[in-house]
Amino acid sequence: MSYTPGPGSRVPVPRSRIRFQRRRAARRRGFLIFVVVVVVLTAVMVWAWGRPDGNGGSAVAPSPNGAGNGGPSPSGPPDGNGDGSEPTVIVPGETPIEHVVFIVKENRTFNNYFATYPGAEGATLGGTIECTEDGCSDGPIVRLRHATDVQPHDLTHCFRCGLTAINGGKMNGFNRMNGVIPMSGDRAAEFGRDLSGYVYHDRDTLPNYWAYADRFVLADHFFTSMYGPTLPEHLYTVAAQANYIVDNKSTTDHEGNYCDDTTEYATRFNPPAARANEERILELERDITSNGSNTYDLAEYWGSIRLCFDIEVLPDQLEGAGISWKYYANENSWMNALQMIRHVRRGPMWRKVQPPENFVRDVRAGEMPQVSWIVPSESYNEHPGGGKSVCAGENWTVHQVNTIMNSEYWESTAIVIVWDDFGGFYDPVPPPQTDIMGLGPRTPALIISPYTRSGESRDGGYVDKTTYEFSSVLAFIEQLFGLEPMTARDGQADPLLGAFDFGNPRFKKLVLPLRDECPYGTSSAHFRAGWPYLRTIGSPFD
Repeated sequence: MSYTPGPGSRVPVPRSRIRFQRRRAARRRGFLIFVVVVVVLTAVMVWAWGRPDGNGGSAVAPSPNGAGNGGPSPSGPPDGNGDGSEPTVIVPGETPIEHVVFIVKENRTFNNYFATYPGAEGATLGGTIECTEDGCSDGPIVRLRHATDVQPHDLTHCFRCGLTAINGGKMNGFNRMNGVIPMSGDRAAEFGRDLSGYVYHDRDTLPNYWAYADRFVLADHFFTSMYGPTLPEHLYTVAAQANYIVDNKSTTDHEGNYCDDTTEYATRFNPPAARANEERILELERDITSNGSNTYDLAEYWGSIRLCFDIEVLPDQLEGAGISWKYYANENSWMNALQMIRHVRRGPMWRKVQPPENFVRDVRAGEMPQVSWIVPSESYNEHPGGGKSVCAGENWTVHQVNTIMNSEYWESTAIVIVWDDFGGFYDPVPPPQTDIMGLGPRTPALIISPYTRSGESRDGGYVDKTTYEFSSVLAFIEQLFGLEPMTARDGQADPLLGAFDFGNPRFKKLVLPLRDECPYGTSSAHFRAGWPYLRTIGSPFD
């Protein structure tokens, strides 16, 4: 089996008994090293405690917060868990988490949902830009407006749109995401000219998402994996790469999707050119609005790819290790990333790709997989425009979470809820430039489990400042089950360690009521497979 590598990836080799034995031996070596380190550290601590320094304590002066080494690291919380407990460590087979549920919704920024959440980084003022065909300059600061339940229209969220919005870290290009490319009329509004992306929700309009933040973990530095859009972002949620793809599919007027439609191609970086010119590409991305040529020069490194290819995806490792999994997503949905992976679509693993409505059924039947991806049907994915209700989408999420909390699986489960790309909405926090693909603007991110860290939020929840991206969830799963990283992204990503405190669980459930003021989605009957409007509110391509 051959694979086309994405940025920073290695070319996977076929699974074999030899590879399994190598992984098992590596894990044993890792555990022995861990034991040796613990023994050495213990000996050092005993020696230090017994030193004749007059008080038997540490010679390191305490910081104001009581930690011996001062404040937080650049990308994570202070050493330990902030409450006197030991730092979180994932030890395969010993961590109490046995099930992971990864819910991926659509097109929102962190600021769009949590701009004013206490303790989180957000803003109610935002910068803008003014552009000609020769470049862009800083525009006025504007006040963000309160968001409505149904966004008036969709906003663009293309790859270059994300770069323009970020604007080299100024985070002020959300009103002219077309940058130097001329745009007028309705198209200009889609690229942000009407400031419809400069809006934010609060506790009144998203009470249940805020309730989860109050009780569990809200991660306010969780970035999307790339600059956009939907299709390649979803690849990152299963593969920690997008095979260099930077756009959605080229055709929408044929039956089938991805491997089932031979007309579908997408723009992507030409891999040899991208590898040979990485520094130049990174420079163009940082300076995308500085002149009239960088936007066009970037495209010179692009080619195209048929949307049916092979790269390694995490289900390959799960399958090989005997770990149960399912990918709950509608067939022929744009968000169904596994439908473009040839060996999944054409092989026996495809039977584990099932409609999202099956998840609740499986949980109630006592058949929840160890790893689940859930990509909601179009009516509940919270994609802006098309009559879609955020209230109804929030109800759908609550229904999934309530089902888990009311099941036998709650005490061994971690739920991670993210939104796949920035959707054209304003966000003030500049993402780190990890490689030519991203990172992109922040996504809202909720981590729900009995083992999440406690903090100072309203009901004991915690605002996690650690830098994460979608590959962090895959890294968490990999470390939890003793699997290998697939690319440089999941190899280097923080595996959500700032969000958990395995030594101090809180098993109390937070079962929330469905909101009855939504235009639809007010009853569990509306979430079942038989409801006729599951995929008809808005565009089926959202």
